[in-house]
This record gives sequence, structure tokens and C-alpha cells, in this order.
Amino acid sequence: MESAAMVEVEDVRQSEEYARYMEKIGWKVEGCIFVRKLGPVSIAKIQRTNLPKDWESILRRNRVIMCKYEPLDGKPSGFKQDNWPLLATRTLRIDLRPNERQIFESFKKDCRYCIRKLQSDKVTKVQRGDFGKFYEIWKRSAWRKNLWIPGEKEYKSLIKSFGEKCFCLTLLRQGFEGQAGAVILMHKKTAFYYYAGSSVKSDLPYLVVWKAMKEAKKRGCKIWDFEGIYDSRWPNKGWRGFSHFKRSFGGEEVKFPGCFTKWSLKNVIYPFKREYN
Repeated sequence: MESAAMVEVEDVRQSEEYARYMEKIGWKVEGCIFVRKLGPVSIAKIQRTNLPKDWESILRRNRVIMCKYEPLDGKPSGFKQDNWPLLATRTLRIDLRPNERQIFESFKKDCRYCIRKLQSDKVTKVQRGDFGKFYEIWKRSAWRKNLWIPGEKEYKSLIKSFGEKCFCLTLLRQGFEGQAGAVILMHKKTAFYYYAGSSVKSDLPYLVVWKAMKEAKKRGCKIWDFEGIYDSRWPNKGWRGFSHFKRSFGGEEVKFPGCFTKWSLKNVIYPFKREYN
């Protein structure tokens, strides 16, 4: 069987659902290119796909002065690599095609121990589909870690855009303060661990991930994508902790070449250029 790292995965940012979401939050969508108007000029981003043949004309037409491109592989000509990636440059994928027992046994020992302990804990309550509850947990998690998260309006736009192609799980330890949850986006049989949070530091996220994996498998997903782990090429110390957590589930790492930027001040004057015979 082909490994999870070798299976061809189309990124969730190339889905129709994600395009609808981007339009809802103010971006113009032209194929796989997202354009944001900033007064008389624009910026653009192209993420996890190949450059379309007409990409240059699209940038000119929209007067794009800066375009950030995050390819699947290779180094694109005409772009300069930068140190400001928008997406994670390394991720971890789990194969969901084996049966549940085989998937569980592929987790590391400490991970299996935490899940078994929580599953036997009768005070742990599972809730499905409560996106509002998850956002409350996520806000507390962000406050605890001093992190920024999207506003509730933007969050709701994402959920509405994906509809049945996303789901949410939250766990509550009754009698305790601990709560945790996750929002999973699905695209072409891949489940993306998109948003996650825990109100207090605890082991609850282990059980959240395992139950979400099982739910994704029931919904026909073949691959689980953790949506980013620590990458020493572009080090962020804040990523070490949750990357250790994600790696406890095993899986295979996938690396991307990073982010590349193209500046073009010519696009500012292009629409006004006159042709003389």
C-alpha cells in the first residue's frame, strides 16, 4: 500500500469551499489565485498548487504589487524565497486506510496510554457539532497561550462555507475545568486538523484527535493531515510543544519548499500604459 506521504493530496486551500470562504472575508478569487485590493493596488497569494498559465496576466490585470507563492515542490523562477511563510512548511500525515486497531497501535506508547486513560474516565463527555462551544474553548486556549485567532465572524464564514465538509468535536471533563476540541475540514478524502484548542493544559487533546480521526475515517477520509509541525528551516520555538504532541501519533512527515515572493511595481502603471504605433 502506498504510504501516507506518497499519496497525492490536494490541499484544502484549493477547494471550492475554501474559495467561497476567501470571498466572504474580502478576497477576490481568480482560479487558484487569491487577490486582496489595497486602495489602487493589490496583493495576491497562490498556495499549494502549480502556477496557472495565465498567472502573470491575472497579476497585471489586478495591479498586484506583491505575490506570495507557496508551491508543492521546486523553486519557481521569477520569485525570490523569503522568510515569511504563510503556511506551515512541514506537516505530518496519518494513513487512515488501515483498521482502527492498526491505526491506534501505530501511535507512540505515551499517546496510547493517555487515550486509554481518558476513554476509561466516565467524567469525559463528548459533544459533536457544537461549533459555538468550540469557539469558546478556542478563545480561552488562545488567551492562555497569548495567541491570536480569527474573529468570530470570520470563523463562522469558514464553517458556513464548508458546510457538511467540516465537523467539530469537543470534550468536557464533568466536574473539572478542562475542555478541548477541534474543527476538521475535509477535501478529497483528506481530513485537515484545522483548528484546535484546550481551555487548560491537559491530555484531553489526545482523545480529541483520536475521536476526530475515527469520525473522519467514517466519513470516507483516507488521509489525516495535521496542518503543520515545527520546521528547523524556519524555526518557531512556539511550535515545538504541539509538534511533539502531533508526532506522538506517528505518521509520516511531508516537507514543502517554503514561500516565495514576487514584487512588481510595473503592475501599478500597467493599466494606464499607452501603446504607440
